[in-house]
Amino acid sequence: MSFSFAFITDTHLYPNAPKNFGNGAQMQEDCLEIHQELIRQLNDFKPEFVIHGGDIVCGGDSFGMTSEEYLAALDEAKNLNSNVEAPIYYIPGNHDLDPITGAKDGYQERFGYDQFSYTSFVHEDLRFILLDAQEVDMDQAHGHIGFEQLQWLEDELNSALDEGQQVLIFAHQLVLLSEEFEELSSRIDNSEEVMKVIDGVNNVLAVFHGHLHLNRIVERNGVFYTITAGVICYPMMWRKITVDNSLVRIRSAQLNLPHLLAKSAVSRDDRGTKLLGGETDRDFIIHRTRRELV
Repeated sequence: MSFSFAFITDTHLYPNAPKNFGNGAQMQEDCLEIHQELIRQLNDFKPEFVIHGGDIVCGGDSFGMTSEEYLAALDEAKNLNSNVEAPIYYIPGNHDLDPITGAKDGYQERFGYDQFSYTSFVHEDLRFILLDAQEVDMDQAHGHIGFEQLQWLEDELNSALDEGQQVLIFAHQLVLLSEEFEELSSRIDNSEEVMKVIDGVNNVLAVFHGHLHLNRIVERNGVFYTITAGVICYPMMWRKITVDNSLVRIRSAQLNLPHLLAKSAVSRDDRGTKLLGGETDRDFIIHRTRRELV
């Protein structure tokens, strides 16, 4: 058994953006060119499916979009992504909410799953659990996972145990409390409740996140919490993930846009080194049998 899938996140699409955001580091003025290069690379990779980790567009309260611009951006994202030659599964980020009302209806109509924005599916012997961390009334950087979804997550993990499946979980904001990312804006505000559910089983291999626009991996109790850089700014990376019976191999791919990469990097005092991460943050292997990293 062997298959590959892609993880992309924080595309922050904003057609006709008035400027570049994030002190100039986010390339919204060039977001269509960036998105088209991402689609080209995805189709060259030929994954069996793609998972988008949220912040598809620039809604929420940080970008000054109108509701009309927000809905148009969602439509543009859906239209562009129809050119990806693989199914795409989505989870919402805090910037996928209506910038005026805070509602998730526009997102839900285009990218949701019936009445929910979270879902699960099984591929080969792995269960994929996609969480909605935006169970909030408006854009909250930290996010929240409500009681009913927590119960659903626990049921999903137990069902996977019963069926002999290992699990990969996806959430926009961090579910892990860590020293490096201890501020509330980095993580779900009830992360302790979420971690209690995850720590209660032994079949979770990894949890994938976006939100922070950087590459990082943190281990806790044999589970690897992976943060992936945003597509919209340096280092403009996404993950190529290959799975077989014994390994989950995770590699970072960088968009071939040197002029935009340079422009984004120079907008930061550290020239993006914190966002790039170390070699192990970008490329690593998880042993499925021992749940350890190499």
